[in-house]
Amino acid sequence: MAVAVIQFALSFGAYKQELIIAIADSVITNLIFAFLGVGLWYMVRFSGKQIDGFFKNLAYHLAGCAFTIIIWQLLSYSFLRALFGNNDVYMNFMFTSLIVRVLTGVLIYFLLISVDFLVLNFEEMQERAEHEAKLATMLRDAELNMLRSQIRPHFLFNSLNSVSALTLSNPQAAQDMIIKLSEFMRHSLTLGADTMNSLNEELYNAGLYLDIEKVRFSNRMVIEKHINPACGEMMMPAMILQPLLENAVKHGVNTMLTSCIISLKAECNNAYLGITISNSFDPDAVPHKGTGTGLTNVQKRMAAIYGRNDLLSSKPANAVFEIKLQIPIQREISAKTESKS
Repeated sequence: MAVAVIQFALSFGAYKQELIIAIADSVITNLIFAFLGVGLWYMVRFSGKQIDGFFKNLAYHLAGCAFTIIIWQLLSYSFLRALFGNNDVYMNFMFTSLIVRVLTGVLIYFLLISVDFLVLNFEEMQERAEHEAKLATMLRDAELNMLRSQIRPHFLFNSLNSVSALTLSNPQAAQDMIIKLSEFMRHSLTLGADTMNSLNEELYNAGLYLDIEKVRFSNRMVIEKHINPACGEMMMPAMILQPLLENAVKHGVNTMLTSCIISLKAECNNAYLGITISNSFDPDAVPHKGTGTGLTNVQKRMAAIYGRNDLLSSKPANAVFEIKLQIPIQREISAKTESKS
């Protein structure tokens, strides 16, 4: 549009062409170039994807420019000659202004392909960003699935060891433990690919796990729960409490000859769902050796889901080991929505 206006102003004002001729010259020549310009987009796409090297691209577009200018001038001349061929003044003007028209066409050609290249590069950047985002999501999901898949074999290994120990000393307790274990595994397998659970669902899973360990340790394990009912529907990563409770059993009950108190607390506010798990332990006992899978997996899962490494903390104090887990509520709701879509 701007080029057409400038061309009209020069033709009518500087070269004193008739008004109708100046308008027709400007409109027809620019409409023809605009039509040819549509094809330039496909030329740019072809050169950007199929032709490698600066000089090859330059030669390609110089040839394309020459072809476009020739076609443009031939079509423009044909249309304008059919309209104003009997006007000698205008026809002479067309010939004398040919060099200016060609140079203008070259300038417009390279302006158009520059814009087309910018658009093409922008599209490629968007596609690359979307592809990288999809890869990041796939890697994140793969990592989460790997970390979650490690929980069941790890727990199953420890539970089967306990069943084996009880088989000779207390067959009934071993049978009860197998029943509880099968119920726990059946329930955990129904989680499918969902990433999130409500606190109530996690407490149910935790209850199954603690029932299994209760069979093993009997009165040596005392469970205390302090759950704010208002937090029951808050969302959190599935199977996140069980490894924390397993850690409490392993480093608490296993280290004590007397009763070990395991406390589970849940509080919430507008920003976080806070989970605190604490267990008493014997500070003089030999530390229980383990693989460290449980807490490490929880830490990695929280970092993968929320992009933060400060949501899990632990500390021993006064013969009590305490683990604090913070679940960002708003982010959790968003994650739940994404997992359902």
